[in-house]
Amino acid sequence: MHHRVFILSLLASTISCAAFAGNFGTVRVEPKPATTAAGGAPAGAVTGVAAAVPTGPQAAEAFRIVKADGSTLIAQGTMGSSVVSGAPINVSDKDAFMTSGGKCAFNVKYDEISRTAAVGTTNRLYSNDQLVAQNTKIELAAGVLKTIWTQPYLSAGVNNVRVVVNAESAAPSTKWIRINVAGTCGAMADTKPGTPATPPVVTPPPAKPVPPAPVPPPVAVVYAPGSSQWNNLHTMWGYSNYAVTQLKTANYARYADLVRLNAALTAVMNAQKVEQGAYNSLTTSWNTFVTDPKFAALMAAVVPGTGGKK
Repeated sequence: MHHRVFILSLLASTISCAAFAGNFGTVRVEPKPATTAAGGAPAGAVTGVAAAVPTGPQAAEAFRIVKADGSTLIAQGTMGSSVVSGAPINVSDKDAFMTSGGKCAFNVKYDEISRTAAVGTTNRLYSNDQLVAQNTKIELAAGVLKTIWTQPYLSAGVNNVRVVVNAESAAPSTKWIRINVAGTCGAMADTKPGTPATPPVVTPPPAKPVPPAPVPPPVAVVYAPGSSQWNNLHTMWGYSNYAVTQLKTANYARYADLVRLNAALTAVMNAQKVEQGAYNSLTTSWNTFVTDPKFAALMAAVVPGTGGKK
């Protein structure tokens, strides 16, 4: 007696290129012609329903831990429908790019693909049912494999990692993998039972120094008419007036400086007082002209026999 035979095969291999997208999930094998038994029904017929082929984003099986450059592989494993169905990954806290408080941060890559285009999707990673990483606003072109790079914080020890692709949709894709992390991931060592903790030594802050009493500023020394300093300024002012007038067309290289000095002396004369600092500055400036051979020669030329004096 001939029987009609159906063969159903489930694909469980890792999706590694866009060519798999057109036949993602299941394979249907067509039955051979069957012999009709009495009553009109096929002899030994088996009725089945083909599994629906998912069209949205789906997680592939490869799960990779890489170095900071994104390409150097540290370890990889295979995700499955449960933590025991895939190949686990064994790493240590020395493979992490950051450790703190018993947590290790790793650079992780995994892949996803969709038969139809998808925009603005969200992927989440959970470790022992705690959210450890999330990628948002993911865009996928139809049939094109996309690699996701994320940085979950895993605990020292056993991590049952759940990868949820298109997490906010009505039909997310979920896969599992177990990751064993050796080391402490920066956790503080526990104090042995029965060992009293040594209290920390507290150093009192140093006494705040008492600032010294403010020193009053010195009283400014001011020169006024009648003082010897004022007489010196008056003499310099008279010479500078004469020099500005006589050397205007003499092509003297420092004539502009001479004009500025004369203006400053005129302002002091009008104010009828000058502080000591300004007096010292004015006399120093005037002495640069008195000791300038060019200035002395020009003044001697306009006032013969006086050595430049009026």
